[in-house]
Amino acid sequence: MFAAGDGSRAFGSRRRRRAAARSAVVGMALALLLGTLAPTVSPAVADAVTHVVPVGDKPGAIAVNAVTNKAYVASAEGVSVINGVTGAGTLYSGDIPVDVAVNSVTNKIYVSEIGGSVAVVDGVTGAVTSVPVGTGPGVVAVNETNNKIYVGVETGVTIIDGATNTTTSVALLRSAQDIVVNPVTGKVYVLSGGTIRVLDTSGTVIDEVIIGAGFVRALAVNEVTNKIYYTTLGRYGAYIYAWDDATDKITGRIESSRKVENLAVNTASNKVYVAADDDYEDGFVRIIDGASFTEITTIGTATPVNEIAVNPVSNKAHAPTSGGGTLVIDGQSDSSYAVYTGSEPVAAAVNTSTNKAYVVSYGTASVRIIDGTVEQPVKNDFNGDGYTDLLARETSGVLWLYSGDGSGGWLTRAQVGQGWNVMTALVAPGDFNGDGNPDVLARDGGGLLWLYPGNGSSGWLPRVQVGTGWAGMNAIESVGDFDGDTFVDVAAQTVSGVLWIYRGNGSGGWLPAIQVGTGWNTMSEMTGVGDFNSDGTPDIAARDSAGVLWLYPGDGSGGWLPQRVIGQGWNVMNSFIGPGDFDGDGRADILARNAAGELWLYAGSGGAAWPTPSRVGTGWGGMTAMV
Repeated sequence: MFAAGDGSRAFGSRRRRRAAARSAVVGMALALLLGTLAPTVSPAVADAVTHVVPVGDKPGAIAVNAVTNKAYVASAEGVSVINGVTGAGTLYSGDIPVDVAVNSVTNKIYVSEIGGSVAVVDGVTGAVTSVPVGTGPGVVAVNETNNKIYVGVETGVTIIDGATNTTTSVALLRSAQDIVVNPVTGKVYVLSGGTIRVLDTSGTVIDEVIIGAGFVRALAVNEVTNKIYYTTLGRYGAYIYAWDDATDKITGRIESSRKVENLAVNTASNKVYVAADDDYEDGFVRIIDGASFTEITTIGTATPVNEIAVNPVSNKAHAPTSGGGTLVIDGQSDSSYAVYTGSEPVAAAVNTSTNKAYVVSYGTASVRIIDGTVEQPVKNDFNGDGYTDLLARETSGVLWLYSGDGSGGWLTRAQVGQGWNVMTALVAPGDFNGDGNPDVLARDGGGLLWLYPGNGSSGWLPRVQVGTGWAGMNAIESVGDFDGDTFVDVAAQTVSGVLWIYRGNGSGGWLPAIQVGTGWNTMSEMTGVGDFNSDGTPDIAARDSAGVLWLYPGDGSGGWLPQRVIGQGWNVMNSFIGPGDFDGDGRADILARNAAGELWLYAGSGGAAWPTPSRVGTGWGGMTAMV
């Protein structure tokens, strides 16, 4: 037995959220993150949300069997099954489930139930065996090597023999909040009452860790190196520890100025991902080199991180945050970007075989599937090279394509149209008709709205009329997928200042519009700026009469989060737009033109910081529209 009064000797465990994320592959640590403070390189492949699968009400936990390509989601209505990307009904609807885990070797699913049992479900036949485990069952962990299942209960841990379903009880002073298994050594680490109990293969408590004047918050194990990483919080501050289980010694300690919580390990790269937050609304992910136990970088998130899930095969980490966005971190470059995964994401799991991540949205009773093989569409990539471009119309009506080079500069411009001076508004909404290429919407003098479908190679397909009566709109702007249905939308402001979201249907048409604000005629200009704060949802930037630039963050479901100031003195600019990520750092940017015709890039940071300006062009004063 040992204790650590000042954190100099301690042994940790990962605090599992109520809905724990886990992979069916042995030794996969799970957890997820959002946004970067340090300079980054744009990811090679930006994973995209490809499917939204409804599940039971109040979902909480998820487990994935990578062998059968099935995911199991525990909810108040039972356990839902997702077959790859398709909902496959309900596996089991007995007593209210609390947690779910999978043994991919035996194809058995283990569901802890509020009434005091674990339902053992055969993944082939669906046959259910109820195993009493004690009062208050919660977290479930599986050791696929020895076919033992560990269940946290009020009195400690109940161990189920997977072959016979017989049980063994391990008494602890308090209930088990988290259980982490090392399948190589057979040891089990139980977080109980802020301390750690270490069990051997027989279930005997062989060690215990007591943090004097504090408690352990979370634990992760790297079974390849036999290292344990854990976070603590107490009288002497917050710390992240590395423990060598073979030598029974602490090998590293990092003090944190912020509270540290969940953590996860990439067993292939030996990187440790630690979720942290401060007294405000921001969250953070600290990336630590497991070998040297030194910090590599810190990634800022718009809201606190709820969970972390790591895919060691694809070398990516996924971190759902309380605001609804999930941060995807590329482990090779340590760059990151966010995707929207529904309100109140509470759990995540990865399928290492298919390179998909599953994020459970409690607020929408659904699972969003992030496909690591599908690239995020680039909103303004009109020539198909993967970089953000700009369209500009000169006074004569000639339309020019200014191709971006992916790093804040330009390639040779090309003429892509003429006669565009008959249009009174131009909008670049992204892929409006669902063919995979970015499009343009244009309003003519008669108030007709036209869709100019892009062909993906600097040209256009035949235009299509998609609306009438648009002459009464003072401003028409792109806002991305504002309502969270995966289709791009358009914002339009009436003369009286009412702001409407015209919801796209994903195939070049419209769903019913929704009113999202009034009084917007007090703003002298507005534009959609994409996901400017890196929370996974699109935002709008608007300038008031005093030149203050405001960010209105979308909440992902057609509403707003609190607005904040991101700039002053913007009344010197006569035009600004949000083209997307122009400089290739994975963050949405703003391009603005001043009266002298200079074009400035305001590079977004993905967090609360104001954008950083740099001049990227001159002679732009002759352009009458830029999108």
